[in-house]
Amino acid sequence: MTTSEVSARIQNVLDRQDIHDALMRYCRGVDRCDEELMRSAYHPDAVAFATSAWDFVKHFIPDNKAATTFTMHSIANLDIDVVGDKAYSEAYFVTYVGRREGDTEYVDAFCGRYVDRWERRDDEWKIIHREVAREWSRANAFGIDTFPVPPSEKDTFMTPQRDRSDISFQR
Repeated sequence: MTTSEVSARIQNVLDRQDIHDALMRYCRGVDRCDEELMRSAYHPDAVAFATSAWDFVKHFIPDNKAATTFTMHSIANLDIDVVGDKAYSEAYFVTYVGRREGDTEYVDAFCGRYVDRWERRDDEWKIIHREVAREWSRANAFGIDTFPVPPSEKDTFMTPQRDRSDISFQR
């Protein structure tokens, strides 16, 4: 393998890692209700969920925080194809959403695929267009405190926060 072929392969790995990192920032932003992190995955002129991506993010955070008790996103299979300064990805995701209705807590599971088009601008990869393929979803009702933490473990676990006061931001 020539030096230029090795350099091209290394650049491809770096590009794919940058795209992976942007997807992770987006998911973390959703779960922590952090507009800046969510927006960091999109170019200002990007389209997502059939609207301006930045407008979607602006309205999503307060709506999500008001309607849910938690969200947790996971990315599974991830296929990334880099072609120059453009890239295409398909990321399988699982999202869990907690919500309350009266005395009942629901945990909804939503699974699908983010199908994204990416552009590298100013040496930074961001989404320019996102489509979401819904594979399946399910809602499960639970009584409140169906899995209580025993008193002996109360101080063992941190309480998650849906903002930058969360333990994950403390470095």
